[in-house]
Amino acid sequence: MAALTKKLGREYALLYESCLIRPSRKAAVDKIVRRMAANRRRYEKVAKALGMPWYVVAVIHNMEAGMDFTRHLHNGDPLTARTTHVPAGRPKAGRPPFTWEQSAIDALAYQRFGEWKDWSVPGILFKLEGYNGFGYRDNHPQVLSPYLWSFSNHYTRGKYVADGRFSPTAVSAQCGAAVLLKRLHEGGKAAVDVGPRALRLTNPMMTGPDVKEAQRLLAKSRFGSFEPGGIDGEYGDLTAGATRRAKWELGYPDGAVNASFGPQLWAFLGGKKPLPRPFQQRRAKRLRQARSEKGIRKQIVDWALWGCTHSGQIGYSQNGSVRLSALGSRGTLPLATDCSAFATLCYCWAGAPNPNASGAYDPRRPAYTGSMLRHLRRIPRTAAKPGDVVVWLPPSTGQHVCVVVAAGPDPMLVSHGDPSGPKRLRFSAEDAYQRRHGHGRTTWLSAF
Repeated sequence: MAALTKKLGREYALLYESCLIRPSRKAAVDKIVRRMAANRRRYEKVAKALGMPWYVVAVIHNMEAGMDFTRHLHNGDPLTARTTHVPAGRPKAGRPPFTWEQSAIDALAYQRFGEWKDWSVPGILFKLEGYNGFGYRDNHPQVLSPYLWSFSNHYTRGKYVADGRFSPTAVSAQCGAAVLLKRLHEGGKAAVDVGPRALRLTNPMMTGPDVKEAQRLLAKSRFGSFEPGGIDGEYGDLTAGATRRAKWELGYPDGAVNASFGPQLWAFLGGKKPLPRPFQQRRAKRLRQARSEKGIRKQIVDWALWGCTHSGQIGYSQNGSVRLSALGSRGTLPLATDCSAFATLCYCWAGAPNPNASGAYDPRRPAYTGSMLRHLRRIPRTAAKPGDVVVWLPPSTGQHVCVVVAAGPDPMLVSHGDPSGPKRLRFSAEDAYQRRHGHGRTTWLSAF
């Protein structure tokens, strides 16, 4: 592994952020961390000589010598002689027995830690993984290195049991370096530089003041509001949906319009960096498209209300061969369809974006509440406009969907959920019915 690329740095940052200690291992991890903190002064002496953080020295000491101050930091050999294991014959200068500090400085200088300048989390994890070697990454990429992630949710099994000999069933009994680093950080024992995070949807959710600041920028910036919901410091579906909308409106390339809130978006929304010319051109084109959004939304509503007018000729069917058969023929009657297919027909006939997937409408592709939940942007209930949809859960793939035909505190919907055909009713009425039948959660979605 020659260099720490941006892509690799993002991987390290996300893994670190989502790293959870296995409950059965927490006591063991905390015991190690307490010993590190107790020996901080010895680690600081070595760290100062090389211009690096003390906690990185401490983590390596645990990994290579079990925090035994009578052992070489290079590989755990005794200080009474030069090292015999790889790297052998260290330190070259001086005579044994060596002090632990002499050996530690030599070991870290040998690994060029004194030349390294990036002490952010990605930079540290890159150097730590390199200390042990990139064999897992190069030869067994399905296994995240236990040298970093053992005792965490990121590692289960798979281990080199000897030089060049990998066992897919062996399990590391040693706590990973990244796990120790994070526990030092979480426990307030080390001021680890996490750097500017790329905010993403994770489980558990990312939280913190940087999430709140991102939500404030999404709620109010020089580009307007992107409706992230409340400023609660949790990077959830609404914030992710607002991020996706912001990237689209600011002119990000199609492949970069996603739910990741990174440093570049911070700079654009905060006014610290102007939009590059290609972004400005895409933004202008997309805003011209968005100006026709109002007319498209009106057509979605008109088709939904058309369904109410012709409810006597619209049956209810989940038959896959007929529910979307009218995609290519507007206003076909009689019609047999279900709630999600009816909403899809309204969108298709209105010339709106496909609510189920990118690209053209296709009756052979999924068009269900589940595909809408996967594809559409989450919005707060207060931001719902005519032409948006609301889905009731559970299950996680959705139970029922309605089209919003009028906004307000109690939005007006069109619901097609039974053989009586589409009907117009208030959100409160549909919600009460769904709650009585075990579907008490709602998700509001927009294709715009």
